[in-house]
Amino acid sequence: IAHGILTAALISAVLGTKLPGPGYIYLQQEIKFLKPVFPGDTISVEVEITKKINEKKSLELSFTCTNQRNQIVLGGSSIIKAPPSLY
Repeated sequence: IAHGILTAALISAVLGTKLPGPGYIYLQQEIKFLKPVFPGDTISVEVEITKKINEKKSLELSFTCTNQRNQIVLGGSSIIKAPPSLY
């Protein structure tokens, strides 16, 4: 069984490089480990922007990690702050 935080690191990789991209800062994260991940599993990450928080120049996101059997292995939410160049 892979350590759960290795799967959670995929969330950071997606947020830091794809959605929304470089320059955003983590303010908060909640993670739920739902099923084990095994060596050789293929994990897909989906991230959705669920709320824009204008007064804090932040976004609320929800995310899931799914294995090759379409089972959700990890889920949760994050709040991230936009870089100063965007406000």
